[in-house]
Amino acid sequence: AWVYGVHGHNFVRTMLRLAGEGRPLRVVDDQTGTPTWARDIAGAITALLQANATGLYHYTSAGRVSWCGFASAILSEAVNAGFDIHTQEVEPITTAEYPTPARRPAYSVLDTGKIRAELGLVIPAWRDSLVNMLGELHTCETS
Repeated sequence: AWVYGVHGHNFVRTMLRLAGEGRPLRVVDDQTGTPTWARDIAGAITALLQANATGLYHYTSAGRVSWCGFASAILSEAVNAGFDIHTQEVEPITTAEYPTPARRPAYSVLDTGKIRAELGLVIPAWRDSLVNMLGELHTCETS
């Protein structure tokens, strides 16, 4: 899962910083996963603990998107949330154009069927959680 949150270093905060500086964004478009807000993960862990659940469970937000699609959504939703964004577009690139020391899977979407079935969790869509996180972050930064 591509975990992000209001605090710490993560992809959402990096995109906001770079876009706020007006820097060009080139983001990998051939890797697919599920961005997941740390707060949603904490809620799922709480539900597991309350249910005295045991075993292995996967949890991510619902849906899937490429890193480039995620970056584009961050910019769009950040503008809606009131952030000062100076970069409007994200250039899609391939994994080969953005080499990293660690190899990344092309598809890293996890199956959340077990946690949904056993706990009856309604898992929010990744974009809905992104909107909520950006609203919270903007409130924190303007307070």
